[in-house]
Amino acid sequence: MTSPTGDVLTETRSAAGRLLSRVRYRVPEIVAGVGATLSLLAVIALGGAFLNDAQIDAHRGTTAATVLDGSDYWRTVVRFVDDQGRLQTPGSGISYPVGLTPGENIYVEYDTTEPTRVRVAGRSAVDGILPVAGGIAAVWVVVGPAYVALRRRRDRRN
Repeated sequence: MTSPTGDVLTETRSAAGRLLSRVRYRVPEIVAGVGATLSLLAVIALGGAFLNDAQIDAHRGTTAATVLDGSDYWRTVVRFVDDQGRLQTPGSGISYPVGLTPGENIYVEYDTTEPTRVRVAGRSAVDGILPVAGGIAAVWVVVGPAYVALRRRRDRRN
């Protein structure tokens, strides 16, 4: 479609400029929204850990396990025998694996109805409260001042 002046490119640039100016105007809110989203995701992850712990506590089994080779920072794999005598190696790894090394023998607690839901014995989601709170604080240490600075800059221009 052509414009009354016949210059489609000029009109497209004009429309893009208007859109960009609206986005620039909302940058402080976008930054705050990113901070709020990251905070919400952290709280949801912690809530999931508490839910996981509640499910383990409802049908708890405790046994010895071995930390397997191939474990890394993101996933620590263990092998243990459940109460049915079956060898279990949860593919998703173990909850709260901080400080474990391959070959180490540990005790684990697992959900007897779902043996792949397993955590290190004596550890729980409570151990994650401080790191999550620290992560949320770090997000807002960056996002808060950025929001204030961007908002002040926008207010000075208007």
